[in-house]
Amino acid sequence: MTQQFEVWKADAEPALVSKWEEFRLLGYTQATKEEIWLCVLEKLHKRGEPVRLHALINTILSLRLSEFMTRITVQSYQESHYSDSSTLDHLIGEIDAHVSNKRHLT
Repeated sequence: MTQQFEVWKADAEPALVSKWEEFRLLGYTQATKEEIWLCVLEKLHKRGEPVRLHALINTILSLRLSEFMTRITVQSYQESHYSDSSTLDHLIGEIDAHVSNKRHLT
């Protein structure tokens, strides 16, 4: 599936700014609008189905800090010098398990 989300980026800017400000208010000042955008795009690509603009905006506005942090953490591990894929798979599994255990509480 190929979908050109970049044409909607300007339309999504107010939602990105809102989410970026929310993360800053929650104490995570390192987040950037671009990182949030990439996280949302990754999440939408995993769905594997065409997305409409309103669904894109909804995904931005409903993104939780824990989801964002999980993506940043996984990305960091992938970019690091882990040569043992079993170690990386184990770490990703632990992160996923932690996030899914917290989901039923919110």
